[in-house]
Amino acid sequence: MTQCAARLTRFSFVAAPVLLVVYGSVRLLVEGAKEPGAAWITGHFAFLFGVLLFGVVCEGLRRTVAASGGPARRAVARAGAVAGLVGVTAAAAQAVIDLYAGFRAADKPEMKEIFAQVQDVPGVLPAVYTVGPLFLYLGMITLLATLRGPGAVRSLVLFVLGTVAMAASLDLMPLGGVCYLLAFAPLRRRVPAPPARGAAGPVPAGRRPA
Repeated sequence: MTQCAARLTRFSFVAAPVLLVVYGSVRLLVEGAKEPGAAWITGHFAFLFGVLLFGVVCEGLRRTVAASGGPARRAVARAGAVAGLVGVTAAAAQAVIDLYAGFRAADKPEMKEIFAQVQDVPGVLPAVYTVGPLFLYLGMITLLATLRGPGAVRSLVLFVLGTVAMAASLDLMPLGGVCYLLAFAPLRRRVPAPPARGAAGPVPAGRRPA
């Protein structure tokens, strides 16, 4: 089970940004991608699975920092991972709403009506659309900033560039996803395997188990 979890984590460092590129490319290039239909559904499923895999990336980065960082860096990384997972939850909820609207609506005006009804629910707009998803980027930047070693600064810079590109225009989402891929792919080899369930903690230097 531990090996499967390790493979999933390392796979996520590549698959999460690739799925973001897929979603952005479908949205930008495929006719009908902005109204109910197969293109909308395909793109948003890619977005949903990509976002969920970013949650796995958050945990992988936290473990990477924990494996070599001191108490302060580990604490900051834990906070970053929590923030990232909050953002993942918000973005995933947004994707689920988009998929629901895509399946339910017969045309674009009806889809807009469904979105309006959902967003009129108190708290949904900030939690799912305007504030909540920002925690994913905040958490990722925090985690990458606590990382040390080869390529850490490069990965942080690439992630920030990708985020700025997407914030400037959603049409730049494929470019942002490529930046994320270049940022994360080299880091996947540094992620330690999760500890086996029930395994004892590390033995302090100079001591042996009884």
